[in-house]
Amino acid sequence: MNPAITNQSEDGDVYSFTLSGVNVSLANALRRIILSEIPTYAFITDTYENNKCNIEVNTSRLHNEIIKQRLGCIPIHETDLDILTDKYVLEVDVKNQTDNVLYVTTEHFRIRNKSTGNYLTEQETKRIFPANRITSQYIDFVRLKPGISDSIPGEQLKLTAEFSVSMAKVNSMYNVVSKCAYGNTPDSTKISEAWEERLAKMVSDGMTEQEINFHKNNFNTLDSQRIFKPESFDFVVQTVGVYDNRSIIKKGCAVLQNKFVAMIDAINSDIIPIERSETTMDQCFDITLEDEDYTMGKVIEFVLYDSYYEGEKILSFCGFKKLHPHLSYSTIRVAFGRDPGNEGRRVCKDMLIDACTQAQEVYSKIFSMF
Repeated sequence: MNPAITNQSEDGDVYSFTLSGVNVSLANALRRIILSEIPTYAFITDTYENNKCNIEVNTSRLHNEIIKQRLGCIPIHETDLDILTDKYVLEVDVKNQTDNVLYVTTEHFRIRNKSTGNYLTEQETKRIFPANRITSQYIDFVRLKPGISDSIPGEQLKLTAEFSVSMAKVNSMYNVVSKCAYGNTPDSTKISEAWEERLAKMVSDGMTEQEINFHKNNFNTLDSQRIFKPESFDFVVQTVGVYDNRSIIKKGCAVLQNKFVAMIDAINSDIIPIERSETTMDQCFDITLEDEDYTMGKVIEFVLYDSYYEGEKILSFCGFKKLHPHLSYSTIRVAFGRDPGNEGRRVCKDMLIDACTQAQEVYSKIFSMF
């Protein structure tokens, strides 16, 4: 496989490009990783056991769990994942002492060094929790009502929160993109040819210009979308602002590379189970992938199919399946055309290593193009 990147363009925070020369399974794996497994800073607040947010005072109208959930949704604009964790803590301490409703925003956030007790400068804090580029407004966090009398003071919120590193796979609050999608690249030449052929028939049938325009709109909406270039995909990526779009794509490729390298090590160490399959197919083996799903499974399935079913014709069957979304494992099932005897597991290992190596090389090439 020889991946190629073309038609790169950027419009604000939306980045577009065309990825060609790869199967859809590899393109989809990149999309899935970008959506779910790019590490970023996070405030972990979702369960009692893992909660790293301590709310000391809260007299607002929102209860603690809603406030913690809102805190977890706020992006933390720091790309070095070794700076903040275990070294700094977020502090919020605001009391409404005015006569109006007070909106607590990320502008009120303060970051304290745990070892020295010193706070980051206002400029540095605003870099980590920046204002919106268009509106220049900060993210609303909590609304505090004013006091009514001496006995009913203004509402107050006081909390601390640790900085952690997580990803959208753990909780979708910790995403790095607001959009990551792809579609088949339309083949403009063949689309024009298909329309000209239809147009000639419509003219010969005596259709009016209005009828022809109606059918043209239908064609452009439906049938033209079925005419596309093979193994070519138009991507669009939109960052939430923590990383720039090109860095996100490179990080996605790096994550996939590391996954396949780790899988090669696991195969060589006999960690990945390879067992005879209890099916009606002869010479059939099941390869169990722990903690992996369609992202890697479909890539390995395609490479095995392309190299050993269509190519060398060693396999008579190759398929991937995840029996249920809640299961932690998935299965790749392969069957040999000829009985490999006692060498079945060894041959499966060799094929898996080759498939992972090919996949890793593809993402290494894509990485180098950004």
